[in-house]
Parts: sequence; structure tokens; C-alpha cells
Amino acid sequence: MHELIQKVEVTLKVVKPETAMNKQASIDVTIPNGEFFAEKTCDTFEEAIDGCLDALTRQLKKNKEKLREK
Repeated sequence: MHELIQKVEVTLKVVKPETAMNKQASIDVTIPNGEFFAEKTCDTFEEAIDGCLDALTRQLKKNKEKLREK
């Protein structure tokens, strides 16, 4: 992903009301020149985390490409 990750915060919570799609994961990633965030609500925490990781991977790759262009 990115070599310069300084901090990662993961938050898991159950969203009310109790429905099938009520597991929410949010991930906040800090690197020296920015911060990236993803939040997903799914049927399971595993699915929500996978969705967040996919979104963060895209964000970090895009940032890395921008840095290379400079």
C-alpha cells in the first residue's frame, strides 16, 4: 500500500436499528502529507472492513501516483 503510514485507527460499531446491514467499520489512515478515511456499512464487520480496505487502497495508490508526478 504505502510505506509512510504513521497511524491507523479502526472503529467498529453496530448501527441501530437492528437490521441486516447494521455493521459499520471506519478506518482513518495518517501519512506525512495527508489523511485518508473510509467508512462502510455491511451485513458483517468483515465485509465492512474489506470494503474500507478496497477504498483506502485506491485512495493511497492515487496519492502515490500524484507524488510521483511532482
